[in-house]
Amino acid sequence: MLRPFKRALAWNSRAGLALDGSHARVARVQRGDDGRLSLAIRVMAADDARDAWPERIAGMRLEQTPVSTVLATDAYQLQLVEMPNVPADEVLAAVRWRLKDLIDYPVDEAVVELLEMPRHANPGSVPVAYAVVTRRSNVLREIELMEQADLQLDVIDIPELCIRNIAVLLPQDANGVAFLHFTDNCGYLTITRKGVLHLMRRLEIGRRDLHAASDEFSMQERIAGISLEVQRSLDYYESHYDCRPVTEIVLGPGADLQMLSAALTENLGVVVIQIDLADLFKLEGDVSAEEQGGCLLAVGAALRSGETATQAATP
Repeated sequence: MLRPFKRALAWNSRAGLALDGSHARVARVQRGDDGRLSLAIRVMAADDARDAWPERIAGMRLEQTPVSTVLATDAYQLQLVEMPNVPADEVLAAVRWRLKDLIDYPVDEAVVELLEMPRHANPGSVPVAYAVVTRRSNVLREIELMEQADLQLDVIDIPELCIRNIAVLLPQDANGVAFLHFTDNCGYLTITRKGVLHLMRRLEIGRRDLHAASDEFSMQERIAGISLEVQRSLDYYESHYDCRPVTEIVLGPGADLQMLSAALTENLGVVVIQIDLADLFKLEGDVSAEEQGGCLLAVGAALRSGETATQAATP
């Protein structure tokens, strides 16, 4: 997943690229001399995204910018695994062997990365990690697309970690915060505290499902399912990590889910706020809440630090 750079890269900026079924979304995050982060985004229709990248993003000045891309939701799997009791240089091989019966293609065709989670507070608990598993062909496809656009790819990320990258910028992260974001097809929930990811969960309901609810009963039924998943996640975080309860849930921008906010507040006794990227970044141009929400994964990908990116990109 890591390839040599063709040219010297800027140290103070990174770009993120996220593709979905209808659009290609590009975000560039740049750190100014005063330490403040500026954000620029571009959205391209999928019909012309592949051929038009060089022309459409030329004004973003990405020639010397490291780029992170985001795997599509259906292009990878997350498997929670116990860390094997083997020497450090044998861990990945041992995990790959365990995964061979959990994926529907030969393990030799898989690219595997490990994300070790914090140790549980329960005595005698075994260290666990999330194994991120994708076909090697998916990785090669991402590299090919970036080369066609003459972009300097060094990280292939997943949506959950992109959401984490934004959550840790929030002031609420100091005491623990749940971040809930919906794309068209699904939802993502993360819980972070002091910059550390403690939990990530994918929800099967997305914005399209919620907006397609034909009546109030259907909407309430789907919102009740989301509330239950959030409650279970908060309970898991509190009990397994011996942490204070999470008192604030942050919704990603553009969600337009007043009923969900009200239900979470009423059922879980938490404060629910909706994030505005203008509170975290100096926005380059006017960016609506819907545009912010659509580009959130690209923004999170662009927030990868250089150190983290190098570690994540090394096979």
